[in-house]
Amino acid sequence: MSSSSAALSRGKSAISGSTAKFEAAKGSSSKGGKPTRARGKTEKKVYSLPGQKFDPPEEREPLRIFYESLSKQIPSSEMAEFWLMEHGLLSPERAKKAYERKQKRQQQIRSGTPIKPSVKKDKPESSKKPSLYNSSDSKAKKRVDYSDDGNDFIVKLKRSRG
Repeated sequence: MSSSSAALSRGKSAISGSTAKFEAAKGSSSKGGKPTRARGKTEKKVYSLPGQKFDPPEEREPLRIFYESLSKQIPSSEMAEFWLMEHGLLSPERAKKAYERKQKRQQQIRSGTPIKPSVKKDKPESSKKPSLYNSSDSKAKKRVDYSDDGNDFIVKLKRSRG
């Protein structure tokens, strides 16, 4: 036998020996040969609020602070509403509405329908005004020339080339 074939045969026996040790360590039941499990299944918690998946975080938890402040600043934020709902921080009525809205959103995603926000905001009238400048003036840049006394300044339009 060459030295390489001897090493291979030793390697195979070492591998099969370690496999036998591994299977013995796993433990198998006497019936059916399936391994027994030492751990039992963890039971899923059941929460009273609809849509709640997690325990409420502590008051000083950074994510809680972020989502609560987001909800106060932008009350229509679905992202904040869904997070607060999942962590049990909404009132039961609000949690129920948020849960129904999330279910509708997930149904739309599954069916492939495009999602558009339900609240449509019209642009303010000030943004609807027609442009005062014609297209040639839109390329002009403003150049401010400050005088020495600081009270007046002159605005000159500088035409850009190109």
